[in-house]
Amino acid sequence: MLRELRRLSRAGLLAAHLMLGAALASGVMLLPFAAMRRRVPAIAAGWLRRGVAILGVRVLARGRPHPHPVLMLANHISWLDILVLATQSDSGYVAKAELAGWPLLGWLARVGGTEFIRRGSHADLARAGEQMALRLKAGQRLTLFPEGTSGGSVLPARFRPRLLQAAVAARVPVQPVAIYYGSHPERIAFVGEDSFLSNLWALLGADPVLAEITFLPVLGTLSGDCRLLADESWRSVVHALTRLELFEREAAAMPQVVELAEAA
Repeated sequence: MLRELRRLSRAGLLAAHLMLGAALASGVMLLPFAAMRRRVPAIAAGWLRRGVAILGVRVLARGRPHPHPVLMLANHISWLDILVLATQSDSGYVAKAELAGWPLLGWLARVGGTEFIRRGSHADLARAGEQMALRLKAGQRLTLFPEGTSGGSVLPARFRPRLLQAAVAARVPVQPVAIYYGSHPERIAFVGEDSFLSNLWALLGADPVLAEITFLPVLGTLSGDCRLLADESWRSVVHALTRLELFEREAAAMPQVVELAEAA
């Protein structure tokens, strides 16, 4: 009963928040002055933070996004990854083409300048790589999920190197980013045959979630070795996630240790 009440309450708040977002987006198009339009990223970030909070997700960030053009490489667990990252960075994203057709998230992705890629299309992958390089050269930041798909475990699959060529071509660094939803990410993972709406509906009724984002040190791309960059980024993310998982387990064990000590 409590879960259903929570779900209905969040759904109502989310619907109202989406209406506010639509009004803000329409208002931005009418802003007459460039100086006013420069406030749009801050307004968008605030709107996203509120939306993530409505979904029951609290975001804790460590480190900062690189202040200059960079290709960020993050592990991928859920469609929530884009939202929680967007509360901390004005980066554009690289995502599968199917995302464009999703309700809510597809609209947000398009508005945010997401670069969509069709699965299994080598020609589209090459096109996306060229477009990414142009955007990076133009001074933008982009975020890529180099596993190629989302997963339900804490530690990511190996990062794929091909799209990292965009950073090499643009001569900008890459920045590994670790996203951690706790030691049981399967609670919110978006995998298998799950649909966006069913996953959203489950999240609306779920217990509160803490999303921890760790922005790790940047890696230079002067070597031009995309496979090496992918492996180094993957190791950096795995190391950060392993430390967070170990800390969580040790913290969970502390009450038991205290109880045993008191009993002795």
